Amino acid sequence: MTDATLRARPDDGGRLIVALADTILSDAPPLLVEVDRRPVDHWVAPRIAGDAEHLTIDGALEGTTLHAAWSARRIAGQPVWEFALTLRNDGEHPVTITRMDPLALDAGPAWRTHGFHSAWGDEFRPLHGHAGHHLVLESRSGRSSHGQIPWLGLERGGSGTQPGAGEPPAALTIAPAYSGNWHIHAMAGGHITAGISPWQFFVELAPGETVTAPSVVLTIAETLDAASVALQRAVAADWLPRTPFTDGLPVEWNHWWPYEDQEVDERVIAENARVAHEVGIEIATVDAGWFGAADPTSYWQEQRGDWASVNTARFPSGLAALGQSIRDAGVLPGMWIEAEAVGAHSLLRAARPDAMAHSVEGRRADPSYRVQTESLDPDDPTFLGYVCLGSPAGRDHVLESMSTLITTTGARWIKLDFNIDPDAGCTRTDHGHGAGDGLLRHYEGLYAVLDAVRERHPDLLLESCSSGGLRIDLGLARHVHGFFLSDPDYTEHHLQVLWGVRHLLPPIGILHWSWSQWRGDYPPSRLEWATLSADDFDTTLRAAMLHRFGVSLRLPELRPALLERLRVHVDLFQRELEPFVRDGVLQPLTESPERGGFGQRAPSIQLSHPDGRVLVAAFVLEGGARPTALRPRGLEPDTTYTVTDLADSVLRNHDVRRTSGIELLEEGLVPLGDDGVTSWLLLIAPAS
Repeated sequence: MTDATLRARPDDGGRLIVALADTILSDAPPLLVEVDRRPVDHWVAPRIAGDAEHLTIDGALEGTTLHAAWSARRIAGQPVWEFALTLRNDGEHPVTITRMDPLALDAGPAWRTHGFHSAWGDEFRPLHGHAGHHLVLESRSGRSSHGQIPWLGLERGGSGTQPGAGEPPAALTIAPAYSGNWHIHAMAGGHITAGISPWQFFVELAPGETVTAPSVVLTIAETLDAASVALQRAVAADWLPRTPFTDGLPVEWNHWWPYEDQEVDERVIAENARVAHEVGIEIATVDAGWFGAADPTSYWQEQRGDWASVNTARFPSGLAALGQSIRDAGVLPGMWIEAEAVGAHSLLRAARPDAMAHSVEGRRADPSYRVQTESLDPDDPTFLGYVCLGSPAGRDHVLESMSTLITTTGARWIKLDFNIDPDAGCTRTDHGHGAGDGLLRHYEGLYAVLDAVRERHPDLLLESCSSGGLRIDLGLARHVHGFFLSDPDYTEHHLQVLWGVRHLLPPIGILHWSWSQWRGDYPPSRLEWATLSADDFDTTLRAAMLHRFGVSLRLPELRPALLERLRVHVDLFQRELEPFVRDGVLQPLTESPERGGFGQRAPSIQLSHPDGRVLVAAFVLEGGARPTALRPRGLEPDTTYTVTDLADSVLRNHDVRRTSGIELLEEGLVPLGDDGVTSWLLLIAPAS
């Protein structure tokens, strides 16, 4: 276990010491609050209680009427802490809070910095720098990972001339646990603060009122890889909601990319569900296109919100019969819903004006990113295209819409989408929130609604999707079972995103499909399915089997050889890979591949199970060469291991190899197979 500690001392207004072994990494007040833009970070005579497992500091903030209760809770015994902050107005007059950061560090200048940009189809694009320069990571889109990813990594140590070389090795990661606009300010010299973004944010506290800031998660380790493993373990053990059904890791089929909302109908769903059952898939999910006016050409984006209307041109038998037809095929039904969204031409917009989110002053979005919200109204610039969950009417609409859909169809899987950029949020003042905290109250409302949905329907798997992967964060991770990584799923892109997301989520919290059959014309996802080789098809599947597994394919039209390969790999996932996804952690063995033919072209990554087994996955991408040796991590040098090529043994019945841990660590593992093979799944297990 990493020797990381936190401790507080009362002098100088309450300071937090962050240490790794005997090295102090930060000694500073742990929070930053602003009242009317005036910064405050000291308590008056702070009260300190607890220990490194659960440390608290509280008291009056200097020069204000605010009482600040700050805490750091250690998560699942890992070197991971959640920093939380609640503010109360103990004065006689209202107070306007314009910043409330639960995390502040003085880490010094000797650090290299790492983060990620993020946009549609461009999630987890890396950025690197050092603490000699200012670095501001943030979202102003209203979605946590549209703009940048809510994660900052800092590392030091090693040899060479890079910043921090020669220092004792250490790594810190910082992750705001919030689905809206967040920020991490890492200023030159190493002063770091993090929390909800102060951009366009303020909350007015009346006397006696309180506000709780979105929390921030800090991980301390010797390396960034060790920090990512620790955070994965903490999130899997004590963060993600888990049930026996969701831990069962059902394999999913979804209709979207091959059919979209133009070619889908109840016959298509029934036929695909039948073939899904034949190949062992357990869930058949109906994506967008099932709702709205009875028009086969209707466009789903314009009618979002009309969840009580069924497009009977496509589904004439209705939703209950649709769910029953899926069950009759031998699989469980899943349903898509974008429950927060409102189309400009939806009936809901006129029927429930009390639930609509509006930017009253008509402010448009920050121009530093491409706004993705569909179906805005050019005649009403105040309309934001979503239901405000800060309002009781909005919460009631979303909860009942989701619950009715689940009950009517018998859905066991809900894909909750969100293709909206809320900007700074709703600024109405008749909605249960103020003019400056509408986005915060929306997300508080969303979290409460999702908890209520799971309580009403405990045998449900709840998947979060947001234009693919534009709302991935630890705030939402407390309320859903998994995150969809990105709309595009071509293998090179998928692996780049997987290398990035493992800094935040364990395999059990991740879902991505194998390379889909795209109906639309998205150039990177073009694939000649008619001539695709079985080995290349295998690679598309294996890349998506290192976490929750799903496919979006025209199953009845898939040629028999590929359909059989799919059946074999679904069976392989269920028999061999599920324990690694349920209980394991991801550890890359190479640098990341990058979109466009860049980065590592023969990437490999391992899933490490607590029982000592390791699953190594290796791939050859375009422009790459077969790896000469794969070097797994974390093996015992004196232990004898068996090595089984899982996919190869299933398909060709090859023998199992035996070798020693020291040989695997020092010399590596040479992958076998024919020249056309471009992927391997290698199980390394202690010999019994």
